Amino acid sequence: MRIGIYGGTFNPIHNTHIEIAQAAKRQFDLDIVYFLISGTPPHKDTSETVADLCRYDMVRLAIEGIDGLELDDREIYRAGKSYSYITFTELHQEHPDDELFFIMGSDSLINFKNWVKPEIISQYCNVLAAPRAGDDMDKIEQSIHECKNIFDGDFFLIDYIANDIASSSIRNKIRINPDIKNQMPEAVFNYIIEHNLYTQDSYTMEDVMRLDDEMKKELKVSRYVHTIGVAQTAYSLAIRWNYPAINAMVAGMLHDCAKCISDEKRISVCEKNNIPITDIEYKYPHLLHGKVGAYYAKEKYDIKDNQIAHAIEVHTTGCPNMSLLDKIIFVADYIEPGRDKQPRLDIIRSVAYSDLDLCVYMILEDSVNYLNSNPDMVDPTTIDTFNYYRKLLNK
Repeated sequence: MRIGIYGGTFNPIHNTHIEIAQAAKRQFDLDIVYFLISGTPPHKDTSETVADLCRYDMVRLAIEGIDGLELDDREIYRAGKSYSYITFTELHQEHPDDELFFIMGSDSLINFKNWVKPEIISQYCNVLAAPRAGDDMDKIEQSIHECKNIFDGDFFLIDYIANDIASSSIRNKIRINPDIKNQMPEAVFNYIIEHNLYTQDSYTMEDVMRLDDEMKKELKVSRYVHTIGVAQTAYSLAIRWNYPAINAMVAGMLHDCAKCISDEKRISVCEKNNIPITDIEYKYPHLLHGKVGAYYAKEKYDIKDNQIAHAIEVHTTGCPNMSLLDKIIFVADYIEPGRDKQPRLDIIRSVAYSDLDLCVYMILEDSVNYLNSNPDMVDPTTIDTFNYYRKLLNK
């Protein structure tokens, strides 16, 4: 077989990556091209941007259903810095009778001789370089000529018309330029938004500790203990479902920030700030603590992230088509370690880490069963949410 190996951080993967893989596959008659997702490369720090498993998920979504494109995730599970010579030694051992082709960008080709043990890489594969927008083609041709004289294997230029799409540009502009979504598969764009990747509104443990001090002052002791349980559970669920874990913890810390104020205060805050109040919320003002909490998160606790505010707003009632963070906080509020009275709690806790939508549905099902015995307390939003997830699961 003729096997292409396309290495990169893919942070995030975009249309150009896919086009390059397909161009190399056609030009060099490759049977298959593997997208090799870099773990911790020597020259880049991916840990400060998004989780490795998020990059894996985005590549998986991008190439799903495209014939001849596959994934290789070995490097994201490798300890320490990830060097290409180690990977190609492994690949050669796995495919001793196959011909390997290493697909890379022209910038990588120009610096190839400075890599760690490039002679081992070139011993086991041919190198295919893809031009980038604005490249000095004479310089690339010169690099190919130099590499051919220095190393084993062969070096070729992929016949590809370069464009100016770049992962760095996507990371910087995705929140401000709506046209960016056209530079990547729709599933990748939706994943980025759903998992709140590349946002400027990131938080640290210092923020969590600051909010912890605030909640100690604002909440009753029992409510504060519950809040810590929700924050910790949200952190755990976020790691499981590849959501920024500290952001989820911040949402957990603030989800009940308006729980211990008076009903009159909750109504007053809503009326003064044009926050809609439904008839049932006027009748049972404690139901407003989500809406007021979302307002406090932004105005009182300086939280800029709209996903956090929305998760706080709907953490009790839920809403149809909840975001990932909405679901994480909704579930964390129900299953945190201090909870012990809900039915089938052990099952729901288990399902939270295997099927989040099913877990949301099970919680809603139990909530609706409880509310049916107290019909005057039923919030229509909860019923709408229950029906939405029942239909979703039936599909």
